[in-house]
Amino acid sequence: MDTTVRPRARRSELARRIALLDIPAGRAVSPDGEAARVHTIDWLGRFGVFADGAAAAEYDALRLDRLSALFWPQATGAELDLANDINGWVFVFDDQFDGALGCRPDAVSRLVDDIVRITHEPPGPVPTAVGADPLLASFRDLWHRLNSGMPQVWRDRTRANWVDYLRAYTREARGKAESAPRSLAALLAVRRHSIGVHTCLDLHERFDGYALPPAVHDSAPLAAMRAAADDVVIFVNDIVSLDKELATGDVHNSVILWRERGGCTLEGAVRHIAGLANSRYRYFEELAARLPGVLAEAGASSELLRHTALYTDGMRHVMRGNVTWSLETSRYDERGVAAVSEGRQRPWAGLTPLGGLAAPAEGVGVGAAASGPA
Repeated sequence: MDTTVRPRARRSELARRIALLDIPAGRAVSPDGEAARVHTIDWLGRFGVFADGAAAAEYDALRLDRLSALFWPQATGAELDLANDINGWVFVFDDQFDGALGCRPDAVSRLVDDIVRITHEPPGPVPTAVGADPLLASFRDLWHRLNSGMPQVWRDRTRANWVDYLRAYTREARGKAESAPRSLAALLAVRRHSIGVHTCLDLHERFDGYALPPAVHDSAPLAAMRAAADDVVIFVNDIVSLDKELATGDVHNSVILWRERGGCTLEGAVRHIAGLANSRYRYFEELAARLPGVLAEAGASSELLRHTALYTDGMRHVMRGNVTWSLETSRYDERGVAAVSEGRQRPWAGLTPLGGLAAPAEGVGVGAAASGPA
């Protein structure tokens, strides 16, 4: 597909694809998005993520503050700052793997292991280490702020979700030895961990002041609803990031996979994946409608019913907010495509010493997708 489409045409095409989705747009928004925007750019800058003002401006154009305000509309002040810092870190981390590093499973595993070790540290304040590895130092700061004051049951679950998310990068790097995922099921098996929905939901618990008991959190209804929310975010992400990933030669995308496996046109594949997203969203809402009755029949208290309703709304905010933000960010428009075309990478790529690796051996694609948000 030609990736030199005029900017207005590309924006129009993106809007047309999103119009195929029967998923309501996110409308609830935190009032503190602008303050979080300023805070996170300064926070990332203090850790040395941006080499210069141009890099910070390119990051700012992603408008991750809008994504955070849509994902967590109940969060304000320092809470939204924390959420937006996490979003910023996740996208910066994800962009490390668009080049040679993403095709080096052993190197990815070493980096992930270094970050996972931080998740074993007990909560508490930590000093900012000047000159330290930007990714590790910023994650350590996040980890201690994230866990501060939270009950052990929540901290254990949050750690497990973060480790699953991080380990998915190693799994994805190993899979890049193949020219494409074997099947849609194989792709989803990794992406449901790497898309980051579960860590977003942990923040909903934190910001709304509750922690679901494991018996409820892990129950069949909520587990099925989380899987549906995962799939909705994955499919929407793959639709909106399609031009960017075609420009980089990425094949770890459900639209591209369906085109190749199903023998259809790209347009037909987009429509098919949009249909899957719509179907999964309807399934989510069907389960959500039945959930209060199932819990009440099991003897759930009024407080537990209220908490599960908040958790359900949290999943809606993530699914719907992702749709709204995808039309606002530069990540998927002509600027986003240009930023990764012809072998280019984001200016904050290569933050880890492992990021300066030479090009991979012939036959291993540099342009394969990173695990997380595309």
